Amino acid sequence: MPQQSSHLAVKSHSEQLNQVVATKLARAVYAGFEAMFAEFLNITLGAQSRFEQRQWHQVQGAMKSRLQVYEGQVKKVSQAVKIIAYSEVDDPALWLLAKQIYAEMVQNHENQPIAHTFFNSTFGAIWDSRKIRNVHLFVLKARYQLGPRPFDSLVSRISLQNGFESAISSLIKRHVFRSQYANFADDVAMLQRTLIAGAKQQCPQVYELLALNDGYIEYANSLFFRNKACYIIGRCIAKNGDNMPFAIALLNSEKGLQIDAVMMGADQLSLLFGFARTYFMVDTDQPARYVDYLSVLMPHKQRFELFNAIGFIKHAKTEFYRYKVDTTRNSPVDDKYTLAPGTPGMVMLVFTTPGSDYVYKVIKDKFSAPKTATKQQVMAKYDFVKQADRVGRLVDTHEFRYLAFDLSRFSDELIQIMQQQIGDSLVISGNALILRHVYVERKMTPLNLYINDCDERKLQQVMVDYGKAIKELAGANIFPGDMLMKNFGVTRWGRVVFYDYDEICPMTECQFRELPKTEDSLDELSSESYFDIAENDVFPSQFKVFFSANKRAFDHFNVAHQDIFTATMWQQLQTAINDGQLLDVYPYKQSWRFSSMRAQMKKSQSITV
Repeated sequence: MPQQSSHLAVKSHSEQLNQVVATKLARAVYAGFEAMFAEFLNITLGAQSRFEQRQWHQVQGAMKSRLQVYEGQVKKVSQAVKIIAYSEVDDPALWLLAKQIYAEMVQNHENQPIAHTFFNSTFGAIWDSRKIRNVHLFVLKARYQLGPRPFDSLVSRISLQNGFESAISSLIKRHVFRSQYANFADDVAMLQRTLIAGAKQQCPQVYELLALNDGYIEYANSLFFRNKACYIIGRCIAKNGDNMPFAIALLNSEKGLQIDAVMMGADQLSLLFGFARTYFMVDTDQPARYVDYLSVLMPHKQRFELFNAIGFIKHAKTEFYRYKVDTTRNSPVDDKYTLAPGTPGMVMLVFTTPGSDYVYKVIKDKFSAPKTATKQQVMAKYDFVKQADRVGRLVDTHEFRYLAFDLSRFSDELIQIMQQQIGDSLVISGNALILRHVYVERKMTPLNLYINDCDERKLQQVMVDYGKAIKELAGANIFPGDMLMKNFGVTRWGRVVFYDYDEICPMTECQFRELPKTEDSLDELSSESYFDIAENDVFPSQFKVFFSANKRAFDHFNVAHQDIFTATMWQQLQTAINDGQLLDVYPYKQSWRFSSMRAQMKKSQSITV
């Protein structure tokens, strides 16, 4: 327990009482933070055991449980604080004093930034819709934003003096599992060849010094677990300081452990830590310092993206807000908010700035026909996505309440549109435009716009990936609902992801059917259905309408994914889900897998012979 703050003698009974109550309040929040962190870590500590035992359903269950820890603990602390503070719980001066005391309590805490966010969350939960001033929060002041810190205690290094192959072998052996490798020597040899080839292509200076055994391998002491895989994160470092980051993917099949792939360079690691993936489990009590290390490996990733990737999603929101304020302050004055490119949504108003990598989505006051959902139902859909295994095909969202914007960045025309469409969520106060509720997502190119500007090769590739996205979501028990191309986006890697969630639902809730046949051709032309349709009935043969505006796109899609238009495919996936099968989805290209490389090598050898 940290030392409590010592203050000068107070002058009145009221001030003495406030000091006592504020101290108890600060202690309660601190105790709640420590309890939250302990519960979060305890769930995370089981990740390796679940991986070793191949308990894939338990992996998903643990992730869902961990997502509930933070909010659950905030709720408990909020209830305790209301009892402790009693009639003073609504006193802003009391909270300001409690913040000062809490700041001293966590001043030297290893995870001070996350502790600050926990205080913010507790304060926000109690004050709810009332005006929250930054003076009561740990947010924007420079002293609340720690700079990068040393991470030497988090990493280990292996010298290349005994050769690169020996170092790679040591790297793998140092991570001990209950399971055994199915083919250790072959996997290590493939890993060595792939790393050397990657260094030669991406970083010639590192390659030259690796060839001379002049340098070392650095790796994170903690393993990164997600879904069915485990990752060793690190970098090859030459003596002159040049380095190449890597992530080694390990799988555990019935045959035993295997090295499945290695990602090299900051760009490939960014795929692994992408915004459409679920969160890692990392055994560490120093997550903030791990973000410092990951920032070195992926310098183009923002800190909030990395906190989010390792599961500290609430603190990621704090970091995002700082990022938003800083980028707005440093952007040109004419970088104003506009409606996002693409077809306007029936449920959401979406806006952004031309220079931003993110969009803001606000639920409309009234939905356009034929949408019939309520605002609460849409919010429930977004919560469903937060809990789901996104398999790299669903964009992660950050949900904010009372998010403030610089009013001068909005045109009169956009403000008028916002007042008309999202007036219930909009507050204008002084120089600020405040949104009572808003989602933040990564900006992408809408698929329906992307296909208008790409050549035939890219069109074919993106249509194949569009179908893969639909199938991978379905395999993860997620039915997108509205599969129009405007509801999918294309990332900078050309990967198709889904971002419109108002009709999303579990696959197991749908009834996939073929259209009943009729002997009367006039029935098919009728505006009314000639057969009974239940609310959850889905007719895949009608999905072809999604391509009605682009025949070229449909032709490419139909060649690769004609089965999507049949009820049989969807029914088979439902059967697999009900049987407990979990789809294998990899956060790297198929061609990067060692099994694919071996097959290609064997094919080349047979051609040579």
